[in-house]
Amino acid sequence: MKTKSLILASLLATTALFNSCTSNTASSTATNDDNRSNTKICDYLYAVEYDDYDFDAAHEAMSKMFKPANAACTEVRRGNFVGRNLDWYINDQAAAVLKINHSDKHLASIGMVGANPLFTEELAAAGDTCNRVYATLPLSTCDGINECGVYIGVNVMPTGETSFDKNTWEYGKWGHGAANTNPGAEKSYIVSVLTRVVLDNAHSVAEAKQIIDSINWYEPVNFPHKGESQSFHWLLCDSTTSCVLEFLDNKPCYTETTEINKPSYATIMTNFTNKLMADKQMMQDGAQGYERYDVIKANYDATPATLEGMQDLMSKAWFTLAYTKDIKDPGFFHTDYANNSAIKASEVYKNPDVLNNEAFVKEVETGKANFADKSQWHKKDCTLWYTTHTSAYDLSKREFNVLVHEGLDGQKEWYHVTMDSHFVKPLAK
Repeated sequence: MKTKSLILASLLATTALFNSCTSNTASSTATNDDNRSNTKICDYLYAVEYDDYDFDAAHEAMSKMFKPANAACTEVRRGNFVGRNLDWYINDQAAAVLKINHSDKHLASIGMVGANPLFTEELAAAGDTCNRVYATLPLSTCDGINECGVYIGVNVMPTGETSFDKNTWEYGKWGHGAANTNPGAEKSYIVSVLTRVVLDNAHSVAEAKQIIDSINWYEPVNFPHKGESQSFHWLLCDSTTSCVLEFLDNKPCYTETTEINKPSYATIMTNFTNKLMADKQMMQDGAQGYERYDVIKANYDATPATLEGMQDLMSKAWFTLAYTKDIKDPGFFHTDYANNSAIKASEVYKNPDVLNNEAFVKEVETGKANFADKSQWHKKDCTLWYTTHTSAYDLSKREFNVLVHEGLDGQKEWYHVTMDSHFVKPLAK
């Protein structure tokens, strides 16, 4: 697949000319008062760079504005390469390439902020009102790698069985908001910023675990609640180790392996609880992603150990391919049907009888028809989903390629980001 470099020259001004993406000319917008600006790479993809940022101030703001959001996602480790799909409803929101430079307070890192309405509306569309977004954007990182070769990416998973729920591993028993994992710890953070904490501080997976264990992680008071509840789990990788982090009974729990070239519950992560599957082979009724896990596992061994190989592997699990375009595999089930049906996900999955279910077939056909009709896209009430960005990381070289919106909205090229890439720096000191 074609890759376009984002190794851009250092910028001394707030505006400059950049490489074009298809017919779109990359540009930057700037505020009038503080010289903050952002680089437009192409439609749906921007880039920002920080020399420094105020973590404590960003954390305080993030903890007040945090809201749960539905998302899917797939991640996989194979050798020195990690792939990541972030799945969300078909939207016109922009994702962001994010670079944090090394300072005495944090390690250098590069990574991605997923499709973000605040980013698009306040930063991309209205540069002079983007202060809040710039202040909190680093803490919205959903996947990235730091200068030490430590990768971390976050996916959602069902809260009912896991996370901060006192009744862990029993679906339908809901936990309390603002639960604490390590009361009395020196540091206490909202759990959604864990990705950034690891990228800023960890030199290895082992050190990341020590850092995670030492912090008191909590959920905001309005999360979770019935009908809109989910939690998170994380894939952590370094040169020798692949690890999935989940919270069980308010404590960090790790599923780990040094067999980094084998498919396992420590190298592939979607939207079910890996620890439950690894220990008990227990499918969770509130979860999704079993079929995407199987797609990745089935193609894992044949994947070349290259960035392009990882790109191809992740494209096989793009949301539209897994749920909308093809129903030949009985292991497939349509997301809307799984969400709205009284049939449990664990019963729908790999149940050939579901293909004879009239409601299921209707749901699938409606989804396929709506997807084919592009006029249905980018609507506020749109229930169609796709993969909003795919990242493919090279752990040894500390670099990654990214494609937004599955290439379906005219963004056909993969973009290459390295630790040497430079963009307009919004928070240069």
